[in-house]
Amino acid sequence: MKCLAHMSVVLLLLPCVRQTAQAEPAWGGNCLSCHSQLQTGMLFVYGEDTTADPDESATGAPDRGPLPVFQVTPCDTRTLTVDLIGFDTDDVYAVQLTRLRFNGVEGGGQLAYTGDCAWPEWGEDAVYYSDPVVGHRWGTGPATFTFDIDVEPGAGYDYYDLVFAVAGKFEDGGGLFYAEEHFYLEVLVMPADLDEDEDVDLVDFGTFLGCFGGPGNSTPPGECSQEVFDACDFDQDDDVDLGDFATFQDAFTGDLTP
Repeated sequence: MKCLAHMSVVLLLLPCVRQTAQAEPAWGGNCLSCHSQLQTGMLFVYGEDTTADPDESATGAPDRGPLPVFQVTPCDTRTLTVDLIGFDTDDVYAVQLTRLRFNGVEGGGQLAYTGDCAWPEWGEDAVYYSDPVVGHRWGTGPATFTFDIDVEPGAGYDYYDLVFAVAGKFEDGGGLFYAEEHFYLEVLVMPADLDEDEDVDLVDFGTFLGCFGGPGNSTPPGECSQEVFDACDFDQDDDVDLGDFATFQDAFTGDLTP
């Protein structure tokens, strides 16, 4: 069940706009402050597009080695999925998706997003997102959790180190436990962001118009270079025509310069 409705509007060059999540983490804390038994092998992230080992040298972010990567472009939605494994009947648990406010690991980008569910039981909306029910019980509760993240226009093109985490209590009196699994959300350059400044605006539109040659015309017109012509051929059919313009319309955000 989704907690936030997804909306889409299609008009001529109408910017893609969604509501950005605004809140601090619940209690501002970390699950390990209470759930001190760190476990391994309790979560499995799957459905990724690829694996990658980004270069963190420019930001000083932790080098986690190769991790699963979920790819998405701004103004698009990506589903993130994790399975729980190795639980015993009546173990109590809750799952969260965290680190959504951390900068990108390669360039320090900012992740602008809307989540599909909040974690409301702590009092204020938080940037921990997942199923908003606290205290599932193994045997009756879910073993698979999904999270739909809408990436906002203006999100930095970067890798974001996110974490699915599970915290709970062992049924056999073994105490409180915590486990986590890191993965990357990679925000890709929007095809129509021809100057790669994290928006699709009238500057990009001017570049696109300069390469518009119509159907069947595979030769770049005027001063349009072959490289830019190829970048404007979004459907890769060797011309820049109304089909490519439709893609540009859908991606248009307007100027997002702060």
